[in-house]
Amino acid sequence: MLSASTTVAFPRIAAFLEAILDSLAAHDMAVAAEDGAHVARSSFGEARLEPGDGTLTIHVRAVTGPELNRVRHAITGLIGFVAKSEQLDIRWEGDVAGATLPPDLRILTVREIQVLTPRMRRVMFDGADLGRFATGEQIHTRLLFQPEDAVFPEWPLLDDAGLIQWPGGVQRLGSRVYTLRHVDASAGRLWIDFFDHGGEGPGARWLRRARPGDVVGALGPAAHGPKPARRMILAGDETGLPGIARILEDAPKETRGLALISVADAAERQPLRAPSGMEVRWLLRNELPDTQPLAAAIRLLDWEADRADLSVWIGCEFHEFRTLRHFLRDEVKLPAAQVVAFSHWRRGMSEEDIIAVGGDAVAA
Repeated sequence: MLSASTTVAFPRIAAFLEAILDSLAAHDMAVAAEDGAHVARSSFGEARLEPGDGTLTIHVRAVTGPELNRVRHAITGLIGFVAKSEQLDIRWEGDVAGATLPPDLRILTVREIQVLTPRMRRVMFDGADLGRFATGEQIHTRLLFQPEDAVFPEWPLLDDAGLIQWPGGVQRLGSRVYTLRHVDASAGRLWIDFFDHGGEGPGARWLRRARPGDVVGALGPAAHGPKPARRMILAGDETGLPGIARILEDAPKETRGLALISVADAAERQPLRAPSGMEVRWLLRNELPDTQPLAAAIRLLDWEADRADLSVWIGCEFHEFRTLRHFLRDEVKLPAAQVVAFSHWRRGMSEEDIIAVGGDAVAA
């Protein structure tokens, strides 16, 4: 077993600890309190976080060097993002492995591209060893896009500091996070539904030029799927639609509830398979006066009904996500254990802008 550790000067650890643990849990790590510490376990290894008086001590361990670097990267990257304002100095001591490929990296090859709606494309990929993605608990992946002038694919490495080493020392690979719409590990195939928002981000540019035979890298999975419950309320815009569609397809047939889906106009609706007890309601923004139609519709629901076996899943733009989360937490007072909510994008900010700001850019 390989191991490494660090003690970080962290004067405001108490203000960030909950957000750090939530972020670890959202990235495929099971977090539990043990003997005054917090232990995060994943398929790669584990991390033990021990908050102190103005410090945070972290011990990580894993079986192999690539796995140890993957755990170090998860801790360094997630804590660094959540607490970016603190400018933490995270320096690891312990076993070294050198620069290694991420052990969760899978290479996907475009098999087919289907047009679902005027602005939604389904890309079907082939790949090997996709079993780790076949889970309903973590339903997102980070895709890595090769530059347009790439002759041979190149992939980033993880070093002993928990940092990314880009090919040639320059970050030329674009990346974005997407929902795993469907995974068939036995057939070596998965689908991702891409919404073309008309922008110039790396995913949008890649989608417009994508052809069968093109390759992308996939990391993860990450980000919680829905919490099991007999009654569900799902809400999302076009970026949350692939997740809602997958949740509806995977839900037990006795599930009942409501799916609220906000799209630009009627042309963006698509057929969905759902249990008979799940109502699907499309909110067409070109016909509605509300700037936050999901929030307006959620407020009109009967929240006095029995909530003992209710699960809420939300995926949409940051400002509407924040409105919904505050409403459910502060007015409805729905326990956090019954809510999974994501800000899939933020109007006026690219992912690079958000990373530069850190966790404050997406804090609810």
